[in-house]
Amino acid sequence: MKFALIAILAVLFSSPLLAQPEQIFLLRHSEKSTGNDPALTEQGQQRAKNIAQQLAIANPLQLFSTDYKRTQQTIAPLAKELALEVTIYNPKDLIQFASQLKQLKGNAVVVGHSNTTPQLIKHLSGYRVNIEEDEYNKLFELRLHNGRYELIRHNTSALAL
Repeated sequence: MKFALIAILAVLFSSPLLAQPEQIFLLRHSEKSTGNDPALTEQGQQRAKNIAQQLAIANPLQLFSTDYKRTQQTIAPLAKELALEVTIYNPKDLIQFASQLKQLKGNAVVVGHSNTTPQLIKHLSGYRVNIEEDEYNKLFELRLHNGRYELIRHNTSALAL
C-alpha cells in the first residue's frame, strides 16, 4: 500500500505539466524609431522601464527576446532589475520555441513582435490574439490552471498583477 502511494506521488510529481511555468508573460517591443533594426524612441524607453517595474513583482526566472534592438531594449530594464541574462530566441521557429517554453520551471517573460507574439500565444495556449502595428501597450499573461494556460490581458500602462 505504501509503495503504491509513493509510486503515484512519483508519477504526479514527475508529470510534464508540473514542469510548466505557472506564468508566461508575452508582449511586443515598445515604441520604436524608423529604419532597419530601429532602436526604441524616448516613449518606448520609458514604457520599457515601466514594464520592468510592473513585471519584476512576478519574479520571472527566465527572460527571452528576439535578436533585434527594439526587443532587446524593451527587456533590458527588467533584466537589469532582476540581474538575469536574456536568452535570444528565433522568431522564425515559434513551434520549437513554444515547446522549449513549456519545459521551463518558474515564470518567464517573452518580448517579441506584433506578428510573432500572437502566433506564440496560439502555439502555447490555443488562444487567438491580435496586436495592431500601432499598439504597444498589450501584455498577455498565460497562467497555468488545471494543466492548461488561461489567457489574461493586461495594459502595460496600468498593470496590476
